[in-house]
Amino acid sequence: MAPSRHLRHVALLLAALAMLLAGPPARADVRTLADGVHADLGAATELSRDNRGEIANSGLIVGSRQMLAIDSGVSRAHGERLYQAWTARADRPFAGLLLSQPAQEFLFGAGAFQRHGVAVLAHRDAARLMRQRCENCLTHLREVLPGGLMKGTALVTPDRLLDAAAPIDLGDRIVQLIDAGPATTPGTLAVFDPASGTLFAGGLISQQRIPSLRDARIPQWLAALEALRPLPIRRIVPGFGPVGDRRQIDDMQRYLREIDRAVRAEYQRGASLLETVAAVQLPAFADWNAYASLHPQNVQYLYRQLEDADFR
Repeated sequence: MAPSRHLRHVALLLAALAMLLAGPPARADVRTLADGVHADLGAATELSRDNRGEIANSGLIVGSRQMLAIDSGVSRAHGERLYQAWTARADRPFAGLLLSQPAQEFLFGAGAFQRHGVAVLAHRDAARLMRQRCENCLTHLREVLPGGLMKGTALVTPDRLLDAAAPIDLGDRIVQLIDAGPATTPGTLAVFDPASGTLFAGGLISQQRIPSLRDARIPQWLAALEALRPLPIRRIVPGFGPVGDRRQIDDMQRYLREIDRAVRAEYQRGASLLETVAAVQLPAFADWNAYASLHPQNVQYLYRQLEDADFR
C-alpha cells in the first residue's frame, strides 16, 4: 500500500475511533414555538450515554434589544450546542442565561455560556443548593455518561443572584419570572412571556416524566400550580417532556395529589416504609418516564416527611 494511501486509512480509523469514544452524535430538537420564542426539547427517555444526558428542555426568548436563554443542559458540550443554536437564530446580545432550577440536567452547560461572555443568572436559593450538592451530581454524571461526554464540564458560580422574581426587559418584550418558593426545589423559577403566552415551567411541571419530590412540599407545589391558572397561557414548555397546553397543570396536580393521598393513607394505617413503597402504585402514571426509579423514591421522600412531622 502506498504511504499516502496508508496514512489516509490511519486517519479514517482514528476519526472513527474518536467518534466511537465520544458516543452517539448530539441530538437536537430545536423548535420555533412563536415569534421570538424557541425551545430545544430533550430526549423522551431516561438519562443515558445513548442520549448524551440531553433529556431536559431549554429555551430562548428574543426581544428587540436582547435575548434570554433559559437553562443550559447537562454538560459543557450540551451548553455549547445550545449557545450555537441560539446565536444562529437571532443577532442580539444575551441579557443572560437563566438557570430555572438547581437540577443536574439543566445547569452544567452554563460554563459554555460563561466562556462566551454570557452572564449566568440564578435565584439565590438555587445558587446555595448548587454549592451544597452539585459537585456530587457531577461525579454521578461522569459515571453515567462516560467516554468524554462530560469533558470540560464544571460547576459554575452564577454571575448574578436573584432574590425576587423581577421582570426582565428584553426590549419590546418583558418576561415575567415566577418564584415557586419552597414548593419544589429551592430556587426554582418559571418564566412567562406574555407576548406569546409561552410558559417555560422549569421545575414546576414535568410532563410524561415522573418529577423528583426530594425537596417538595406538596401543598405549596399545588398552590404554585394553581397560581398559574390566571395567566393567559397558550403553551407550556415543561422542564421535561413535550410542549403542551394548560392541561399539563392538571396532570402535574393529579400526580401530586394522588401520591400524597396514597402515602398518607398507608402511613396513617401504620404501614412501614417498605410496605408503603410496595403498596403505593399509580397505574395512571406507570407509562411516564422514570416511573420505576423515581416514583418509589418519591414515596420514600413523602413518607419521611410525615415521620419528621410526627417526631419534630
